[in-house]
Amino acid sequence: MGAWTIEVLKDAYDVTLLTECEPALAATDRFYGTNLRGANITIIRINRAARLLFGLDPDKRSIQPVAYLMRLCRRYRNNYDAVIATGTEEMDLGGPGLNYVHYPYLAHFWRKYRDSGAGWIGCLRGQTRPWMLLAGIRLERLKQSTMLANSDWTAGQIEMGYGIRPPTLYPPVLAPPRVLRWEEREESFVSSGTLHAGKRMDWIIGVLKSVRKRHPGIRLHLVGTRAPGRVGAAYFTGLRKLVDENRDWVELHEDLPRAALLELLGRCRFGIHALTGEHFGIAPAEALMAGCIPFVHNSGGQVEIVGRDPRLCYEDEEAADKISAVLGDPAARAALRPMLVQQRELFTVDRFRIGMRAAVEQVIGASSGSRGHGSSP
Repeated sequence: MGAWTIEVLKDAYDVTLLTECEPALAATDRFYGTNLRGANITIIRINRAARLLFGLDPDKRSIQPVAYLMRLCRRYRNNYDAVIATGTEEMDLGGPGLNYVHYPYLAHFWRKYRDSGAGWIGCLRGQTRPWMLLAGIRLERLKQSTMLANSDWTAGQIEMGYGIRPPTLYPPVLAPPRVLRWEEREESFVSSGTLHAGKRMDWIIGVLKSVRKRHPGIRLHLVGTRAPGRVGAAYFTGLRKLVDENRDWVELHEDLPRAALLELLGRCRFGIHALTGEHFGIAPAEALMAGCIPFVHNSGGQVEIVGRDPRLCYEDEEAADKISAVLGDPAARAALRPMLVQQRELFTVDRFRIGMRAAVEQVIGASSGSRGHGSSP
């Protein structure tokens, strides 16, 4: 959410972006619908030597760059009225600030290591991780930050980790510029996301294949980008084979531009999302904003997108039956659609803009500095 946070603050504040590498603002604008290219944004990035060093880290779970950003943030924070973290995990900003948290990844490290050895001795004993030493994280400082969560479910995870229940500010989700009327739409499903095993697009094909026994006219569009590495390549190969075996009703759109994805959503009737424990779920939210009826796994924050309606939230073993029930009941569709229209108000750009600006103003008001710059590491 860094891009949209900068978007809603750039006209009211001087913004400095503290980042690992040079941001591709033009590509960001195309993907997220922001207008950052050409904006007056100061950029501070990690130096090349540090980036090369981090690239040598064999630990795939390491967050060395984020750890280093925390240290840099503490160095620079006194030059700004507010510091804001919008990355995936929560951050120790060195004092009061704003953490917009997608999932509290660091919390489980605190539960495991808070009473363990510290410093290099702790690292040698395997009690702490090198990135924790680099970051110099302090739980007391981290908890000084104001926190926002991207879903009520994430807020609950933060509460379990830190004893703090933050308010929820849903990410902004763009609606397509043009959508077809319901009567004109395809009896098709769209599933979008990175093409990796966690998205379970192969499972979706199996479920909808079962649904097709009762509703033979449905089709499925899979949209996404290949996951990197050998594991991602292996999954894509298997998925591609499965798509080919069902080519009469399944179509795979690889690297589809966002405008084309929104157009596709605007002419299909249904969305389906199968990732379990999704923290929020941009894909089903995009389907919602396009006027689709989304089906989501009954876990994580994605159930909030569909108002926790039991007709649209499924467990694995009941997915085909629940989907078939809605497809075969015109009255249920007619009842669901106005409810889902109301849900869209939760995810508008205006709602995010108002919520983020209010949170930033609160942080600035609580600080002793004068109005100047805002920093988004």
